[in-house]
Amino acid sequence: MKATCFAVALSTLLGSPLVLAAAPDGATLYHDNCSQCHGERGMGGTVGMGAMMHGGGGMMNGGSGMMNGQGPGPGGGAGAMPLRAPKLVGDAAEWKPELFERAVLKGIDDEGKQLNMMMPHWGSSSFSEDHGKAPSKAEVDAIQKYLQTLK
Repeated sequence: MKATCFAVALSTLLGSPLVLAAAPDGATLYHDNCSQCHGERGMGGTVGMGAMMHGGGGMMNGGSGMMNGQGPGPGGGAGAMPLRAPKLVGDAAEWKPELFERAVLKGIDDEGKQLNMMMPHWGSSSFSEDHGKAPSKAEVDAIQKYLQTLK
């Protein structure tokens, strides 16, 4: 009798969404959605072409493909400076979680200013695996925690 009760309790517990729901994997989320611009180790880098919309229309959030509305320079073209994404490790990775989340979802830095880069405002788009749904707080927190492991 005790064994049956234990088996029923265990199967109920293991079938619970609380047990089955795994925490988001910050490393995977970062590599799938952030590393193409911020670099594999969060040290900043040249904005990847994967961040550009098809047809040359600009960044994923509908921007003009320019930093702060500035073009690539006089004449544009091949001699233009590439866009650079900022370093996250040792900087934004250390912000309070609510400030990091605001930066990721709304493009506003820790001082309340718009981010310098035409970064996607993930609050109005979605990570690659979210199928149109804005990232959750748990996903953003997982990315920040992952970045904090990179020194």
